[in-house]
Amino acid sequence: CIGTWGEGWGRYADFGFRVICLTDERNLELVEEAMEEAGEVFNEVLIDDFWANWCTCQHCVKRFSEEYGLNVTPELLRAEFRRGASPLAALWARFSVRLLLDVSRRYVVEPFRRRNPGARVVLKVAEWREDFYVRGLLIPALREVFDGVYVGTESRELTHRYGSYYNARLVAALAEGFDGAWFDTYDGLGYAFPATPETYVEQLVASAASLPPEITLFNLEDLLRPSRELHVRALEEHLPAVREFLRRVSGEPTGVLRPALLPCYSPVRDRYLEDYLGSIGLPLKPVAPHEMGEDDYVLITGKEVELLDLEDLMRRVGTLILTADALEVIASSHARIAELLGLEEVERREAWATTFRYGDRWAWEGHRKAVRLPVGPIIRCKGAEPVVWAGDGTEEWPVILRRRSGGLDVVMVCVTRCPSLLSEYPELVRQALRDVAAEYTGVRVAARVGPLSNVSVHLYSDGHLLVVNHNPHSLVVEVMVDYDRASFSGRPQLIGGRARLRELAENAFLLELPGRSYGMVEYTQSGEG
Repeated sequence: CIGTWGEGWGRYADFGFRVICLTDERNLELVEEAMEEAGEVFNEVLIDDFWANWCTCQHCVKRFSEEYGLNVTPELLRAEFRRGASPLAALWARFSVRLLLDVSRRYVVEPFRRRNPGARVVLKVAEWREDFYVRGLLIPALREVFDGVYVGTESRELTHRYGSYYNARLVAALAEGFDGAWFDTYDGLGYAFPATPETYVEQLVASAASLPPEITLFNLEDLLRPSRELHVRALEEHLPAVREFLRRVSGEPTGVLRPALLPCYSPVRDRYLEDYLGSIGLPLKPVAPHEMGEDDYVLITGKEVELLDLEDLMRRVGTLILTADALEVIASSHARIAELLGLEEVERREAWATTFRYGDRWAWEGHRKAVRLPVGPIIRCKGAEPVVWAGDGTEEWPVILRRRSGGLDVVMVCVTRCPSLLSEYPELVRQALRDVAAEYTGVRVAARVGPLSNVSVHLYSDGHLLVVNHNPHSLVVEVMVDYDRASFSGRPQLIGGRARLRELAENAFLLELPGRSYGMVEYTQSGEG
């Protein structure tokens, strides 16, 4: 943890924890000295995720202004960060990348290797992936400086465990592999108390789901404390199943594709949307945009509309899934793309719905729940067919639409503006989204008992499935496999977890999941297993 404690440091930023200013020569001299001393002792060091350009002090901002011929104050810069997609924030990201690359090479890696030429220096990046670029963490470039990349898979209380998995897979796509996953026992609510043992186990399972070469537990001192006794017992109980799962899985994670890109600002639109979608049972897979092809389903959010050549992508892929924020950015700033999509008008930014329907299924007031939920934008799209309708008793609006034209299939999803509400919409809304994903993966997941929210579904190309119920209550999940679309066949068997599996038909089974539990399923051919 470079610069987070100890004496003799120069300027630093205080976020409730200390992070050093990377433009202060006193700090860089101390970093260099520490790395030289470490090189005399260790053959490998892991740099903790505090290593980033956090600081926006007047000295850092002055240097930034001088390099780009600007007159910027720290207050103005921070205000631009809060705007999200800002040209000034993008310039700061470029400045941060150059600064972090330079000090990493000159003051971290080179001093360590001077004392130990054959040693490895591995960088660990954190779970706050939406701020990587603006804090200088351009993963492909840093991978050229460091010998490897580790990923933080911590999921604090009140955050979605799916984000631990997605974070690791995103970094793996950006760095063309990763060295391992790391998580700790802290709850993230002030750190006076540990996370619950159940959350700790779910971090372990989410980390394993990303198929890391190794997993590191931080740290031994914490795990030896009496307050962590239940956490250690939970590890002892669940590690055998996790190890067996990792031993058996030989395929790749599958899911609806996401462009593996980092926005050059701290995004406001669709921020951490992947965590919310993954937590309603919609599997996602980040890949490099150039790897996407004609049969692929690709989810585009408001974060990367400005980062991609969308017209080129529309020519190359089979199905685009556009979020509400992506649609708004396209409608307001990309007339050519809007025309190709048949997007004629954004009638209004949002509406308030009390009823929803999908096919012949209707939903309205839930038991002891709010009935008015925001939807939008309300759009008119030439040639689009409504998939899900929402209404207020007076009028109805299409909130999930589909348009097939010229070889391109486009799904427009107008229920993602407030990601946290994905768990509040009626089940039929979530099912409509999962059904679109199932067309691509060949695996349809549906609720049989209880709503499918706060549930993670991980699919693998060799016929392994991992379903995690993060709720305190039990769920029954129905899984149906289309063998023509899926990359595997055979019969399902439970290989780990407290779930119970019951076959319904040749291509379907039920998975009964007690609260805070998981089920690891393997498809085997007759005579195997």
